[in-house]
Parts: sequence; C-alpha cells; structure tokens
Amino acid sequence: MAGFPKKERQRIIDDYLAASGRNMFHPAEFVDWLGGQPDHEAYEWFYGMEDQEAARQWRIQMARQMASGLRIVVQESDPEDQVVSISVREYPTFISPVSLRKKGGGYERFDPDSEDSQRELRRQAATALATWLGRYRGCAENFGLNLTAIEEIAEVLREKGESDVQENVG
Repeated sequence: MAGFPKKERQRIIDDYLAASGRNMFHPAEFVDWLGGQPDHEAYEWFYGMEDQEAARQWRIQMARQMASGLRIVVQESDPEDQVVSISVREYPTFISPVSLRKKGGGYERFDPDSEDSQRELRRQAATALATWLGRYRGCAENFGLNLTAIEEIAEVLREKGESDVQENVG
C-alpha cells in the first residue's frame, strides 16, 4: 500500500491488535473495526472513496490478477549452424512497466524481440529476486543454503537493466 511504508503498516496493525485484544490479524475484522474509526490515520485509505468507486477499483485489481502470470513461449533457432539449435524461453505475456505505474499504469504485451521489454523485465526480475532474498534469506540460511548465486544473478540483472538505460539516454 503506497500510502504507508512497511514500518507504519506494521505499527498500524500492531496498534489494532492491541486495541482489539486480538493476537491474530483478520483482514475482514480489521476493515469492520476501522469503519468505526473515522479519525484513524488509515481510515481514508480504506473508506476514502465511494463504494461504487471502491468496487470499480476492486474489479480493476481482479483484471490485473487475471493477466498476472500468463506466459508466452518463444522458440529460437540458429539456421547458420550445421546442426540446428533450438532454444525455448518462457516470458510473461504482459508486463507492467514500473515507470508508468504512478501515471495509472497498465499492462503492455511483452515483446521478446524488443530491447525495451527485455530491459524492463530484467529490472523487475532483479527487484523480485532482491525482495525474495529479503523475505526468505533467514529460512534458507537457517539450514545451510548458500544464496551467493542468487545474489549474483540479482546484481547482474540490476546492472544490465541500469546500464542499458544509461546507454540509451547518453
């Protein structure tokens, strides 16, 4: 939720749990409780729009989820070789460019032959790997997994995405 950084969201939920006497967060109960707290800092976040607009936003989110995770498969071959080499790569069908999200966003069809599409996907892959490492590093290292390879992949993807942008700007 863009309006509240992670630490503030944690504090809001902790405060709710303390105020309600609960030891487990139930989203539906929180929303019901918040509805009676118009002075709460998160009230506008949940109740700051008319129900019709909230329903529309919910439907838009459902449409995003419907498109999320779809894949295309691309077969590439090199006819120059004496032995034909075919490689199969899987890509998302649609991507949501991060640079457009603050303007309302949207999804673009992924084009595996477009350097812009590839660059955007590399940037998003690097971010997703870094997020994964931040969330799951402890449980993986707890039983001895070495995450160096994942760290290196995330770094190369990030650098490649950034260097490509700098080359095209300069």
